[in-house]
Amino acid sequence: MKAVAAALLLLATEGTTDAGTKAEPTRVRITVRAIAARSGAEQTDPKLAPIAQNLAEFAKDFRWRNFVLLSEDSFDLAFLSPAQVELPGSRSVQITPRQMAPDGRIRVHLEVLGEHPEHTRKLHTDYSIYRGGTIFVGGLRLDPAKPEAGTLLVAITQEMGSN
Repeated sequence: MKAVAAALLLLATEGTTDAGTKAEPTRVRITVRAIAARSGAEQTDPKLAPIAQNLAEFAKDFRWRNFVLLSEDSFDLAFLSPAQVELPGSRSVQITPRQMAPDGRIRVHLEVLGEHPEHTRKLHTDYSIYRGGTIFVGGLRLDPAKPEAGTLLVAITQEMGSN
């Protein structure tokens, strides 16, 4: 009987903290998309449908109108656990969820690393992303040897994972 009561107590407290408030999520789902962004005819790859509205808003302020998905990787990360994604042009991006704000935004640390073998830091900063929101980081040439190939745009989308 004591074992059953202990198990019920454990189940009852699993989703709460000391004051009976909801437990903070311990994991976050992040999707990283590498996108070829070009000026010219307005066209969005159908595979970018989940962020098409975000891209349309983004395009209002920039010269790019043509977006093609190059790669997509999703991660279910614990806070302070990094994930790294290889990008075109022998580059990579590393993303680390840092903390969650009371309004559901997460703060992420982002590093874009340059071409191999040097792999120098091109960007090293923190961003906040709303739940379900997407941020864009761009400006590097898609192929450093071919400027006409377009610009590399990295889209980072945040969705909540399970505790």
